[in-house]
Amino acid sequence: MEATTDAPSMETLFPVRTVKTEFEPEGVAIHPEGDRYFVNNPRSNTMSVFRRSTDEHIKTIDLGLEPIGANVDREVGRVFTANATASTVSAIDCQSLEVLKEIKVGTYPAGIHAYPEKGKVYVGNTAANTISVIDSRSLEVIATIPAERAAGAIAHDPTRERVYCANFGNASVTVVDANTDKAIDRIEVDYAPCQIRVDPARGRAYVNNSLVNTVSVIDLDSNEVIDAFPVERAPVGMGLSPDGRRIYVSNRGTGTLSVYDVESKQEWARVPIGKAPGGMDVDPVSGLIYVANAGSNDVSIIEDRMTEAPAELPSEPLSEWVGKPLPDFALRDLDGELHTKESILARKKKLYILNFFASW
Repeated sequence: MEATTDAPSMETLFPVRTVKTEFEPEGVAIHPEGDRYFVNNPRSNTMSVFRRSTDEHIKTIDLGLEPIGANVDREVGRVFTANATASTVSAIDCQSLEVLKEIKVGTYPAGIHAYPEKGKVYVGNTAANTISVIDSRSLEVIATIPAERAAGAIAHDPTRERVYCANFGNASVTVVDANTDKAIDRIEVDYAPCQIRVDPARGRAYVNNSLVNTVSVIDLDSNEVIDAFPVERAPVGMGLSPDGRRIYVSNRGTGTLSVYDVESKQEWARVPIGKAPGGMDVDPVSGLIYVANAGSNDVSIIEDRMTEAPAELPSEPLSEWVGKPLPDFALRDLDGELHTKESILARKKKLYILNFFASW
């Protein structure tokens, strides 16, 4: 009789541990050298600090109003947070955990990204449609760059010395020369680009388009979109494995983390995590994936143990609402008009109700 072996379970390939945080966490940033990771809590205007090696909670730091994006500059040992409603950036020492300065930037900053090789921090100001440039040592704003509508997530390419800003409201990416801090190009992507990640070695950037459930693939030499592939519902956060072979996408609409093979663009795994997952970061040393779950008030920490393509790809899940009647509801639109199930059905036409917020 031939021996048979079952395929490893999802729990074996992608073990998940969960760490409780405060209400509706969003941004996540990791500092391996300092044995820290940081989680922004925009509803309580705080940042939770945990020990990377043990998940022990170390401190809760008071920040400006609505801290969303977070990013660590490993060169100077500082973590920077974009405080959206306050229109400021907090600079925090990764060891003392003291706030060094509150820096005034453009209106409603959400995306933030450190460029250690240039000693700069770039901030996407969503309501101002600009990018603020901060000197990471002096903590002064040294430039303001025009972008496009709802400038948000930012990434950089140290090889080509460029910075990329995803414009959430304009389905585009602004390309910036990091030496002159001038916009030099724009790239059209798809609706509501929510996050951007760069792989300098492969010369690729990846942009998740949260309203149409796709990822655009950009060639960094030509600044052109060369491919796109479908992803799960409401992709919000995104990360790359340290070797660049995997793309991780947090799906706010399904409460999962999808794992994609860079070469084939196939979804190799779909890992159940917390509710309404959003902002995420990948540990550059351990490869662990940290995802903030706004709906369950926790962080999922996932280990990727998959070594080869699976025998079967994940199947498309069926929404729990398929085949069920529309539930009773009462919602007001931006003009204050009340809509109910009865009023919607009386219109006899399709209406789309969008209840979604981005996470940078």
